[in-house]
Amino acid sequence: MKKTLFLTVLLLLAMSSFAQDDIPNRYIFIDGTAESREHLDFFLRNFQMEADAAGYTVTSSKAEAAHTVLFNVGPNTISDSDEKDQQDENKYVIKISLVSNADDFEILNFDFFFTDLEEMYVHNRNLFQTATLYIPPFTEDDMIVIEPLDNRWKNKWIYFRLSFDYPISFYLLKGDGLVGLESDKGLAKIGLYEGSYDHPDRTTPITHLIYALPGLTAGLEFHFLNFVSLELNFQVSMGLPENPLAIDIRSINMAAGAELKFPIKFKNTMLIPYGAFTYPLQKSFKYPLSDSYPFSDVFESFPKYAIGGGVQFCARGGKHGAFFVDVKYMLSFGPDSDTIMKNPFSAENLKENQRLAPNPPVIHYKRSVIGIGIGYKIGFFDKKEKKR
Repeated sequence: MKKTLFLTVLLLLAMSSFAQDDIPNRYIFIDGTAESREHLDFFLRNFQMEADAAGYTVTSSKAEAAHTVLFNVGPNTISDSDEKDQQDENKYVIKISLVSNADDFEILNFDFFFTDLEEMYVHNRNLFQTATLYIPPFTEDDMIVIEPLDNRWKNKWIYFRLSFDYPISFYLLKGDGLVGLESDKGLAKIGLYEGSYDHPDRTTPITHLIYALPGLTAGLEFHFLNFVSLELNFQVSMGLPENPLAIDIRSINMAAGAELKFPIKFKNTMLIPYGAFTYPLQKSFKYPLSDSYPFSDVFESFPKYAIGGGVQFCARGGKHGAFFVDVKYMLSFGPDSDTIMKNPFSAENLKENQRLAPNPPVIHYKRSVIGIGIGYKIGFFDKKEKKR
């Protein structure tokens, strides 16, 4: 009678604890220790099977479950010589307990003795049912409405990425060949000129170029390791909108890119810092054909590649993908790292009165880009998730 009353009190306490916890009772965590790796793997695997058969959802961490089935397997250390025969027959003992994760309250614990694992196949179900006896029953609503935690979205082998980009390009003007000017406010400027460098007949001040035009990026990301991935992508964006003299230029800029990423995974988000490499595919921008300006290339030379880095913030977007925001900085490098633009007013086929400032024939810039993108990536082929 006392034993029955004691168990009843324990059951009431357990149910009271669970009433304060939002996690459904069907979520369970199984954890254990053992001196033998064979014992540990055996009971983890078999208790997982019994939990699945009983309708429980086994979670990968204690924080995601309402209860923990905890066990420890070790040698039977009975030292009384009168019980030596019993010790020889029962070489090992498994100690099992049920813990409420809401308050770490141990609801019950018990021991079971055995000699080898073969005999345990007929006892595993009994042990699991005993351990979970005092878990309040979960309802049909728990089984249908509430889905188990699904981490497949961040554990794929391959992701296809598509993003809308808004890169901000900076062409920082360099002074190569330009004349120094002084404005009416006493500010130093530089510009194009006509005549000699030391005594120009006419000057036209120019400055840095900063512009932002829309674009798209499509790519494939390969997660060959849990903490390292490689993305290969194709980038397209609007070209340079205007040159220093406000001549309208509309074109398409294309580039191939590679990004080495280092995903840091959280429950419903990922933070992915990365290094990036870009190789321009379209380096020829054309001036519009008109009576005033010739149809010729805008650039004398364009940097061969750009190197930089960035960070991508991903948020879970369904079972197989994620929405993301991407920010990066790229700086042009290479043997000829300057972006060299032709001076449109130095063209030979211009009339003499159109050559407002033909010198120098080229204009030097240092090019860099701040890339901002918003997009979605969808994954294919699930990776096997490791237990935590």
